[in-house]
Order: sequence, then C-alpha cells, then structure tokens
Amino acid sequence: MNDSRTWMDRLADEVATRAKPGTTGAQVVCASGISPSGPIHMGNLREVFTTHLVVEALRRRRVDAVHLHSWDDYDRLRKVPPGVGDSYQRYVGMPLSAVPDPWGETDSYALHFIEEFTAALAALGIRMREITQSTQYSRGTYNAAIRRAMDCRELVFDTLAEQQTPGRHDRSEQDRRREYFPFRPYCEVCGKDDTRVEDYRDETVHYVCRCAHRGAMSLADGVKISGKLVWKVDWPMRWAHEGVAFEPAGEDHHAPTGSFTVGHRLVESLYGGGAPHSTVYSFVSLAGASGKMSGSAGGAAVPSTVLDVLEPALVRWLYARRLPEQSFSIDLSPQPVQRLYDEWDRTGARAADGSGDPMEARVRSYCVSTSDGQVATTPRPVPFRLLGSTADVTAANRTQIIRIVRQHLPSAERDIVDDQLEHELEPRLSCAVNWATRLLPPEQRTIIASSFNATEWDRLDDDTRQALRDLAGRLGESWDLDELTALVYSVPKLMLGLASDAEPTPEIKKAQREFFKVMYRLLCDSDTGPRLPTLLLSIGLDRSRRLLSDGVKSAPSGS
Repeated sequence: MNDSRTWMDRLADEVATRAKPGTTGAQVVCASGISPSGPIHMGNLREVFTTHLVVEALRRRRVDAVHLHSWDDYDRLRKVPPGVGDSYQRYVGMPLSAVPDPWGETDSYALHFIEEFTAALAALGIRMREITQSTQYSRGTYNAAIRRAMDCRELVFDTLAEQQTPGRHDRSEQDRRREYFPFRPYCEVCGKDDTRVEDYRDETVHYVCRCAHRGAMSLADGVKISGKLVWKVDWPMRWAHEGVAFEPAGEDHHAPTGSFTVGHRLVESLYGGGAPHSTVYSFVSLAGASGKMSGSAGGAAVPSTVLDVLEPALVRWLYARRLPEQSFSIDLSPQPVQRLYDEWDRTGARAADGSGDPMEARVRSYCVSTSDGQVATTPRPVPFRLLGSTADVTAANRTQIIRIVRQHLPSAERDIVDDQLEHELEPRLSCAVNWATRLLPPEQRTIIASSFNATEWDRLDDDTRQALRDLAGRLGESWDLDELTALVYSVPKLMLGLASDAEPTPEIKKAQREFFKVMYRLLCDSDTGPRLPTLLLSIGLDRSRRLLSDGVKSAPSGS
C-alpha cells in the first residue's frame, strides 16, 4: 500500500504519538529559534517553515498544537557587522537586544532584523507565539533552572567534555572542571560578557569582568538578572521549561558531538525532561538576485528578496514540496523564475480538475491556506511570462499592462473593468513589475527603438521589405491579440506563396523564425524578445507602423 502522506503529515503523526504535554498544559509545543545577529536568510526560514508545517499538519488532525518561536536576542554581538562603522566595536560582547540599531529604524540591532523577518512571515501566512530570550532571562524566568545547572556544574562539564576532541586543551581536565561554570554574566558596568565566574554560593554568582569590575548577582526566584546559560545547556533547559515536543535543527546540531546530541543527555540528567522529536533540515541558498533587490544587504538571501518576485503561496510550495533534509537553491534568474511560475500554475490546474497526484494536491493545500486563513494567491493567474514581458516593454506602466493583459483573456471576459482586473492579478502583477524593473539584467531588457532603423531596412531584400509594408498596412485591421497572432504568422506563409491558413511545416517554421527575427531587429534592435503580438500591442499601432516599414503604401490586393 502506497503512503500518500506528505513529509509534514508523517512527522505530525510521529509527534502526536510521542508528545507529552509540558508546562503549557495540553498543547503540543513545536518550537523554532533564531538568533537575530544579522539578516535572517532563507536558510533560517527553513527551520521556521518546517515547524510551521508540522503544526499545520497536527491541527488538521485536531491536535491542539502551538508554534513557539524563540528570538535569541540575548546572544552576544560577536563582531561588527559588514557595512557598520568601526564605532560599533564598543558593542561587541553586549547582548543583541542592547545594541543600538545602526540604521536608526528600531529600538535595537536585534529588533531591526526581527521586524524585517516577521513582516515576511506575515506575508507567508506563518503565525507564531513569539518570545524573546532577553525578556525571559532578564526578568528571572529561568533562575531556578540556572541554579540547577550551577549546582550540577561538574555533571555539565563532564557531559560536555565527553564530546570534545582530546588534546585540544593545555590545562588538565581536573583544573578545568574545578573552575567551570555554565553561566556567563553580562557585566553590570560595561554591559558585556567579558566576565569570568569566580564563585557561586548561596544562590549568588560572584564574577570579575575584563573591565576590572567585580560584581555579585543573585539567582534567587523573582530576581532580575543579566546573563545566560551557555548554549549547550540553555537549549535543553528550554526544552524542559517549555515542554517542547518537536523542534527541527540543522545538520551541525545533529552531528554526533552537536548541540542536539548533548542536549538530549542534559535535558534528562539535569532537568528530568525529554528531548523533543526532531528532524534535520538542510541549507537553502539564493541565486540570481540582482543587487537592486530589497533586503538589508542588497541582494541578500532574505525572504523579502524572494517575495519581491515570487507570490507567497509559491514560496511556501518551494519548501513544502521537498523533504527538510533536501538542500535546494532558489534561482531568481529571469528564466528560472518564469519556469517556477509555469510549474506552479500547472499544479493549480491539476488540482482544479482533479487530474493531479493526491500527494501533489495535498502539498499544494498546505501552500494556499493555513489554519489561520488563506495565503495570498493570485485569483486570476495569467502566465507570469505575459506579465513579466509586458511589464518589461511598457516600462512597468500598469495601465498599459492591464490593457494588454485584457487582450489575452477569453473574449467573454474582456469587459472586466480595469480596477477589478488589476485586483485579480495581484500579487503576481507586482511581482512581475519587480521582476522587470529590479531583476531583469539590463542586457535582457527590451528597449523599443526610438526611430525607424533605415540601416537595417537597407539590408533587407525586396520581398521582405514588401512583406513588412503589407504587414504594417494591415495592422489597423487586426489590432486584436488573436488577429495579430494570425497576421504575423501568416505573412511568412504568403511570402512562400502559400495560403495564410496553411498547416505549419519545417519550411514554414524556418521562414517564420527568420521573418520574426527581422521584426525584432526593427522594433527593438534584437534577434529575440517578447511574443510579437504582445510586443506590438505594447508599442501601439502608430508607433509599430512607423518602426516596421519605410512608410510606402502596400500594393493593392491582387496586383
């Protein structure tokens, strides 16, 4: 019997079977976490998406599941980020939540990237219960758990030491164990974690900072603190505290000596809890983005860059259709973008008429809606190739785009008013405009000739010139997409002495290619371009006539 479940369905079944309600009550807690230490990229989105889709699959099973997302904004700033002045060197070692936003847009460095990322998540239909670790730690939420780790510091040290490569330390293991503490204070004077714990007694941490300050910090219940557990203890502590049933992790965390392996042991031995069910997710990269695309780092691989040209449901599909452990690249080069839309539209057509594979249809269902509602999709998904090429040749003039798109609709639908048609083309229309104006390389853009190309005209033979005059003269009679298509395809047939409705043959197709090449050279000084009927409609009747012939009237019919 074939298993028609998606990967998120299978994971949801496994989580539902193994889940044990934690401190949040009967809910099944599925977690994700990101450190906002820089632009939050498409690889980070893999973790959030994996958790989100498993939660959606659980909810389809009527399981009360919650997506709990931790912002690790209490991590230290490790280095001055690219593009930020050397003056920010003074903040290295401070928590990300305490570092000012270099761009002056938000209250902190961390919040700058959090807000950018959450805006993209909202567009993608991802809703989470968010917590910030700066708030959790500073208000004393974890004090009891920190005390537990400090009281059992030798156990923690031995667990971590077992995973370390022998011979990498100069000092003996006994000396290191005696001086080891799994908690790092942030100095109350300089605000940095350049500190060393000297002693811990009576629920109080005594430390010295590189700035020469000596301080004491109480870990008693209800006391606000400034500091955090080391990562490999922090993670399992949170599993136990939140009762996490599922959390994906990258390949490095799942390595034999990685954080998940160590955390699996510490959550049991230190906190009496259990490790969550997990799955490995692999890297996601971005290719083909222009430097003009959005994002804090120009063409950075951040979700907003991709959402500039790919509608939200399609982006969801890129993640949902692959197993989490499969790495992939999102190619934003012009042709790959067009192919993605074509493939996405084909899945939609198959889902609509029921001809698709059940697995494909189920994956698509996760892309177009969530338990919170519908995901933004284009109600009238006209081919992206049409929208993109029209946006290109019209310099993104929306009025002209709407006029041309209407010509491509079935005749019974062409009376739709402009505002309604524009609404039904979104968000794909805006994606196409962005594609044409921000992504399409200059050498691939369609630049309409400003005047008649007499030099190119002089290179043509008499028959081709006359055919172009005939074509230009008949444009006014055929200024409709279907009629224009028939006209431009018929002219090469007539040049061969055949009827305009002759069936295509290799000879006819070759003649058409050669004639079309001539038209492109006269219209846009290129051998190729958008479909000629669309191109002509974009240029307009009078200008098309001026560019396609020398103005000499065609010979009377039948002469």
